[in-house]
Amino acid sequence: MKNSISMTQFAATVAGCIGVPAPEEAGEPFTLVGELMRAKDVRKAEKVLIYNPDAVGLWLFQKYTEWFAPVLRHTQLGVPVCTVLPSYTPVCFGTMYTGVEPSVHGIQKYEKHVLEQKSLFDTLAEAGKKVAIVAVENSSMAIIFGNRQVDYYILPYDGEVRDKALELIEEDKYDVIAVYNQEYDDVMHRTWPESEESLQALKNHIRTFDQLCCACEKKWKEQDSLLCWATDHGIHTNQEGHGTHGSDLEEDLNVMHFFGVQKGRKENE
Repeated sequence: MKNSISMTQFAATVAGCIGVPAPEEAGEPFTLVGELMRAKDVRKAEKVLIYNPDAVGLWLFQKYTEWFAPVLRHTQLGVPVCTVLPSYTPVCFGTMYTGVEPSVHGIQKYEKHVLEQKSLFDTLAEAGKKVAIVAVENSSMAIIFGNRQVDYYILPYDGEVRDKALELIEEDKYDVIAVYNQEYDDVMHRTWPESEESLQALKNHIRTFDQLCCACEKKWKEQDSLLCWATDHGIHTNQEGHGTHGSDLEEDLNVMHFFGVQKGRKENE
Protein backbone atom coordinates (compact mmCIF):
# COMPACT_ATOMS: atom_id res chain seq x y z
CA MET A 1 0.00 0.00 0.00
CA LYS A 2 1.29 3.46 -0.88
CA ASN A 3 1.69 5.97 1.95
CA SER A 4 -1.06 8.59 2.12
CA ILE A 5 1.15 11.54 3.14
CA SER A 6 2.60 13.28 0.10
CA MET A 7 6.09 14.59 -0.61
CA THR A 8 4.35 17.84 -1.62
CA GLN A 9 3.79 18.51 2.10
CA PHE A 10 7.44 18.65 3.18
CA ALA A 11 8.25 22.23 2.17
CA ALA A 12 5.27 23.73 3.99
CA THR A 13 6.01 21.60 7.04
CA VAL A 14 9.55 22.92 7.42
CA ALA A 15 8.49 26.47 6.55
CA GLY A 16 5.85 26.36 9.28
CA CYS A 17 8.37 25.09 11.83
CA ILE A 18 10.71 27.97 11.04
CA GLY A 19 7.93 30.56 10.87
CA VAL A 20 8.39 31.61 7.24
CA PRO A 21 5.83 31.48 4.40
CA ALA A 22 5.54 28.22 2.49
CA PRO A 23 6.38 28.30 -1.22
CA GLU A 24 3.45 29.28 -3.42
CA GLU A 25 1.12 26.38 -4.26
CA ALA A 26 2.88 24.05 -1.80
CA GLY A 27 0.91 21.22 -0.24
CA GLU A 28 -0.39 21.39 3.31
CA PRO A 29 2.08 20.68 6.15
CA PHE A 30 2.29 17.42 8.08
CA THR A 31 0.12 18.19 11.11
CA LEU A 32 2.03 15.80 13.35
CA VAL A 33 5.21 17.88 13.13
CA GLY A 34 3.37 20.94 14.38
CA GLU A 35 2.01 18.86 17.24
CA LEU A 36 5.54 17.74 18.08
CA MET A 37 6.69 21.37 18.15
CA ARG A 38 3.90 22.29 20.56
CA ALA A 39 4.61 19.26 22.74
CA LYS A 40 8.22 20.42 23.03
CA ASP A 41 7.07 24.00 23.80
CA VAL A 42 8.82 25.29 20.69
CA ARG A 43 7.02 28.08 18.81
CA LYS A 44 9.46 28.12 15.92
CA ALA A 45 12.83 26.60 15.14
CA GLU A 46 15.73 29.04 15.22
CA LYS A 47 18.13 26.51 13.71
CA VAL A 48 17.41 23.72 11.22
CA LEU A 49 19.40 20.80 9.82
CA ILE A 50 17.96 18.91 6.85
CA TYR A 51 19.86 15.77 5.93
CA ASN A 52 19.03 14.39 2.46
CA PRO A 53 20.40 10.85 1.99
CA ASP A 54 19.56 9.57 -1.48
CA ALA A 55 17.32 6.54 -2.10
CA VAL A 56 16.64 5.21 1.41
CA GLY A 57 13.32 3.45 0.93
CA LEU A 58 10.82 2.69 3.67
CA TRP A 59 11.45 -1.04 3.32
CA LEU A 60 15.08 -0.57 4.31
CA PHE A 61 13.94 1.03 7.57
CA GLN A 62 11.43 -1.75 8.12
CA LYS A 63 13.97 -4.53 7.47
CA TYR A 64 16.99 -3.01 9.19
CA THR A 65 15.22 -1.03 11.90
CA GLU A 66 17.90 -1.58 14.54
CA TRP A 67 20.49 0.07 12.30
CA PHE A 68 18.46 3.26 12.43
CA ALA A 69 18.82 3.58 16.21
CA PRO A 70 21.06 6.68 15.83
CA VAL A 71 18.39 8.34 13.68
CA LEU A 72 15.72 7.53 16.24
CA ARG A 73 17.88 8.86 19.10
CA HIS A 74 17.89 12.33 17.55
CA THR A 75 14.27 12.41 16.38
CA GLN A 76 10.89 11.90 17.97
CA LEU A 77 8.65 11.50 14.93
CA GLY A 78 8.72 9.32 11.83
CA VAL A 79 6.42 10.27 8.94
CA PRO A 80 5.66 7.69 6.22
CA VAL A 81 5.76 9.67 2.95
CA CYS A 82 4.82 8.82 -0.62
CA THR A 83 7.11 10.49 -3.14
CA VAL A 84 6.15 11.53 -6.67
CA LEU A 85 6.33 10.00 -10.14
CA PRO A 86 8.58 9.35 -11.87
CA SER A 87 10.56 8.51 -8.75
CA TYR A 88 13.91 9.91 -9.87
CA THR A 89 16.16 12.09 -7.73
CA PRO A 90 15.73 15.51 -9.42
CA VAL A 91 11.97 14.98 -9.78
CA CYS A 92 11.57 14.07 -6.12
CA PHE A 93 13.83 16.74 -4.65
CA GLY A 94 12.14 19.26 -6.93
CA THR A 95 8.85 18.41 -5.25
CA MET A 96 10.32 18.11 -1.75
CA TYR A 97 11.56 21.69 -1.70
CA THR A 98 8.87 23.40 -3.82
CA GLY A 99 5.84 21.55 -2.49
CA VAL A 100 4.31 21.09 -5.94
CA GLU A 101 3.89 18.19 -8.35
CA PRO A 102 6.50 17.61 -11.08
CA SER A 103 4.10 18.88 -13.75
CA VAL A 104 4.19 22.25 -11.95
CA HIS A 105 7.87 22.59 -11.03
CA GLY A 106 8.99 21.38 -14.44
CA ILE A 107 11.21 18.32 -13.97
CA GLN A 108 9.25 15.25 -15.09
CA LYS A 109 12.10 12.91 -16.01
CA TYR A 110 15.72 12.34 -15.06
CA GLU A 111 17.19 15.71 -15.95
CA LYS A 112 18.97 18.41 -13.98
CA HIS A 113 18.35 22.08 -14.58
CA VAL A 114 17.67 25.08 -12.39
CA LEU A 115 14.03 25.25 -11.33
CA GLU A 116 12.11 28.48 -11.83
CA GLN A 117 9.42 27.38 -9.36
CA LYS A 118 9.59 29.11 -5.98
CA SER A 119 11.19 26.88 -3.38
CA LEU A 120 11.67 26.72 0.36
CA PHE A 121 15.14 28.17 -0.19
CA ASP A 122 13.57 31.25 -1.76
CA THR A 123 11.08 31.85 1.05
CA LEU A 124 13.82 31.35 3.65
CA ALA A 125 16.06 33.90 1.95
CA GLU A 126 13.18 36.37 1.59
CA ALA A 127 12.56 36.06 5.33
CA GLY A 128 16.18 36.98 6.02
CA LYS A 129 17.36 33.50 6.96
CA LYS A 130 20.95 32.49 6.29
CA VAL A 131 20.91 29.22 4.35
CA ALA A 132 23.64 26.81 3.21
CA ILE A 133 23.27 23.98 0.70
CA VAL A 134 26.07 21.44 1.08
CA ALA A 135 26.01 18.85 -1.69
CA VAL A 136 28.01 16.54 -3.95
CA GLU A 137 29.26 17.90 -7.27
CA ASN A 138 26.88 17.43 -10.23
CA SER A 139 24.12 16.11 -7.95
CA SER A 140 20.53 17.21 -8.28
CA MET A 141 20.74 19.21 -5.06
CA ALA A 142 23.82 20.99 -6.37
CA ILE A 143 22.06 22.02 -9.57
CA ILE A 144 18.27 22.33 -9.47
CA PHE A 145 18.16 24.94 -6.68
CA GLY A 146 20.89 27.11 -8.16
CA ASN A 147 20.66 30.90 -8.47
CA ARG A 148 19.05 31.33 -5.04
CA GLN A 149 20.12 33.82 -2.38
CA VAL A 150 21.79 31.07 -0.38
CA ASP A 151 25.38 29.90 0.06
CA TYR A 152 26.54 26.83 -1.86
CA TYR A 153 29.23 24.40 -0.78
CA ILE A 154 29.60 21.91 -3.62
CA LEU A 155 32.21 19.24 -2.94
CA PRO A 156 33.59 16.05 -4.54
CA TYR A 157 31.77 13.40 -2.49
CA ASP A 158 29.98 12.48 0.70
CA GLY A 159 32.95 12.64 3.06
CA GLU A 160 33.87 16.17 2.05
CA VAL A 161 30.21 17.20 2.27
CA ARG A 162 29.95 15.82 5.80
CA ASP A 163 33.14 17.52 6.92
CA LYS A 164 32.06 20.88 5.48
CA ALA A 165 28.63 20.59 7.12
CA LEU A 166 30.27 19.89 10.48
CA GLU A 167 32.50 22.91 9.97
CA LEU A 168 29.49 25.12 9.16
CA ILE A 169 27.62 23.92 12.23
CA GLU A 170 30.62 24.81 14.38
CA GLU A 171 30.96 28.25 12.75
CA ASP A 172 27.28 28.84 13.62
CA LYS A 173 26.50 31.51 11.02
CA TYR A 174 23.61 29.69 9.28
CA ASP A 175 20.00 29.34 10.31
CA VAL A 176 19.32 26.43 7.94
CA ILE A 177 21.79 23.86 6.60
CA ALA A 178 20.68 21.34 3.94
CA VAL A 179 23.11 18.44 3.45
CA TYR A 180 22.95 15.96 0.55
CA ASN A 181 24.73 12.56 0.39
CA GLN A 182 24.50 9.96 -2.37
CA GLU A 183 26.74 6.93 -1.69
CA TYR A 184 23.90 4.45 -1.10
CA ASP A 185 22.20 5.36 -4.39
CA ASP A 186 25.49 5.14 -6.30
CA VAL A 187 26.45 1.76 -4.87
CA MET A 188 23.07 0.06 -5.13
CA HIS A 189 22.92 1.00 -8.84
CA ARG A 190 26.33 -0.62 -9.39
CA THR A 191 25.46 -3.68 -7.30
CA TRP A 192 22.03 -4.23 -5.75
CA PRO A 193 20.10 -2.72 -2.81
CA GLU A 194 21.22 -5.28 -0.24
CA SER A 195 24.75 -5.98 -1.38
CA GLU A 196 27.38 -5.78 1.35
CA GLU A 197 28.73 -2.57 -0.16
CA SER A 198 25.26 -1.03 -0.42
CA LEU A 199 24.36 -1.82 3.17
CA GLN A 200 27.65 -0.34 4.32
CA ALA A 201 26.77 2.84 2.42
CA LEU A 202 23.41 2.92 4.20
CA LYS A 203 25.21 2.60 7.54
CA ASN A 204 27.51 5.43 6.46
CA HIS A 205 24.50 7.72 5.89
CA ILE A 206 23.12 6.84 9.31
CA ARG A 207 26.50 7.53 10.93
CA THR A 208 26.77 10.87 9.15
CA PHE A 209 23.31 11.92 10.36
CA ASP A 210 24.33 10.92 13.88
CA GLN A 211 27.51 13.01 13.66
CA LEU A 212 25.69 16.03 12.27
CA CYS A 213 22.95 15.83 14.88
CA CYS A 214 25.43 15.47 17.75
CA ALA A 215 27.22 18.57 16.49
CA CYS A 216 23.93 20.48 16.20
CA GLU A 217 22.70 19.45 19.63
CA LYS A 218 25.96 20.66 21.16
CA LYS A 219 26.32 23.90 19.22
CA TRP A 220 22.63 24.80 19.21
CA LYS A 221 21.87 23.76 22.78
CA GLU A 222 20.68 27.29 23.66
CA GLN A 223 18.42 27.60 20.61
CA ASP A 224 15.23 25.85 19.57
CA SER A 225 16.12 23.58 16.68
CA LEU A 226 14.70 21.13 14.15
CA LEU A 227 16.59 18.09 12.83
CA CYS A 228 15.27 16.36 9.70
CA TRP A 229 16.13 13.15 7.85
CA ALA A 230 14.44 13.51 4.45
CA THR A 231 15.18 11.07 1.65
CA ASP A 232 13.85 11.47 -1.89
CA HIS A 233 12.68 8.03 -3.09
CA GLY A 234 13.06 4.31 -2.53
CA ILE A 235 14.55 1.51 -4.62
CA HIS A 236 13.98 -1.99 -5.96
CA THR A 237 15.96 -4.67 -7.78
CA ASN A 238 15.49 -4.94 -11.54
CA GLN A 239 15.50 -8.04 -13.74
CA GLU A 240 19.25 -7.74 -14.26
CA GLY A 241 19.79 -7.91 -10.50
CA HIS A 242 20.82 -4.28 -10.00
CA GLY A 243 19.28 -1.57 -7.89
CA THR A 244 17.01 0.91 -9.63
CA HIS A 245 14.06 3.27 -9.13
CA GLY A 246 11.74 5.53 -11.10
CA SER A 247 8.67 3.29 -11.14
CA ASP A 248 5.31 3.36 -9.37
CA LEU A 249 6.21 0.36 -7.22
CA GLU A 250 5.66 0.81 -3.50
CA GLU A 251 9.36 0.08 -2.95
CA ASP A 252 10.23 3.15 -5.03
CA LEU A 253 7.52 5.48 -3.71
CA ASN A 254 7.37 4.80 0.03
CA VAL A 255 9.96 6.50 2.25
CA MET A 256 10.30 7.62 5.85
CA HIS A 257 11.06 11.15 7.00
CA PHE A 258 12.19 11.73 10.57
CA PHE A 259 11.86 14.93 12.61
CA GLY A 260 13.52 15.87 15.87
CA VAL A 261 12.80 18.98 17.93
CA GLN A 262 15.21 20.29 20.55
CA LYS A 263 14.12 22.89 23.06
CA GLY A 264 16.91 25.38 23.63
CA ARG A 265 18.08 26.10 27.13
CA LYS A 266 19.34 29.62 27.69
CA GLU A 267 22.33 30.17 29.96
CA ASN A 268 20.24 31.99 32.55
CA GLU A 269 17.63 29.29 32.78
